[in-house]
Amino acid sequence: MLDIIKFLEAAQELCLQELTIYLQSFLVENKAKWMEQNFILVYQTSFKYDSLLELQKLCTDIITYEPEKFFESADFTSIPEKSLVSIIQNDNLQISEAKKWEYVLKWGLAQNPGLPSDP
Repeated sequence: MLDIIKFLEAAQELCLQELTIYLQSFLVENKAKWMEQNFILVYQTSFKYDSLLELQKLCTDIITYEPEKFFESADFTSIPEKSLVSIIQNDNLQISEAKKWEYVLKWGLAQNPGLPSDP
């Protein structure tokens, strides 16, 4: 499945719009479970390119309405700071403010392993 992400990135670099549209549709329609398991990769790839609108919308909807899938993913702490800030500023995010802060702390501690883990 990682090959599909690589093909999608190559299609973007080569401006192959029809292939890009097909690959996005294939992922959304047939590989939902895989995308859920590799959510951060899909998220980062989709927002790397402006024209991956179908994947961007899917990722945004998942984060907004099922934020646990995002925040509880194994590689959540690897997202860039700019992405995290954008996500937690989403007013429609279906999660409490306290829970948001717990995840921000989790992310911050992973980024700075020298900090004490008990704030």
